[in-house]
Amino acid sequence: MRQVLLFISLLFPLLVFAQAAPLWDQLSDEQRQLLAPFEQSWDQLPPERQRDLLRGAERWQRLTPEQREQAIQRQQEWRQRSPEERAQIRDRFERFRDLDPDQQRALRERFRDFQAMPEAERRQLREQFRNRPPGGFRGPPPGGRPPPGEGMMPPPGGGRPRDGLPPPPGEPRR
Repeated sequence: MRQVLLFISLLFPLLVFAQAAPLWDQLSDEQRQLLAPFEQSWDQLPPERQRDLLRGAERWQRLTPEQREQAIQRQQEWRQRSPEERAQIRDRFERFRDLDPDQQRALRERFRDFQAMPEAERRQLREQFRNRPPGGFRGPPPGGRPPPGEGMMPPPGGGRPRDGLPPPPGEPRR
């Protein structure tokens, strides 16, 4: 038993080292170019953060030029949003993730249907949602978060699920 413990204690540092991310000097030229902002702190970053950054660099390398341009544009738009807008978007994303797969599918389908509408019809729907009477949608209960699926979609008679959130893409901010 003692020999087994000694053997494990000798192997443990090797296992930990094997899971560590590479040192800055061990990165490829392209990885170093993409991760240049982290050069000074790379070797001090936790290994899991290094691996996350390497995965991101790997994904970036696989993107087409059009996809890269779109990612840059979205990042710029994200930075321009207020902290409140970012928090609301994160909350909406979390609520979407809390939905069961059928509800997610239905919501995606409704969004695709909306995008397929002629612009004039979409504008009219946006205006209806903007001018709806207070309480015209299923929102979060007072002082709490809605149950999964609640407050994400308007009721059959109308309503606006995006209260307080930025307008849909293509619609000017107020």
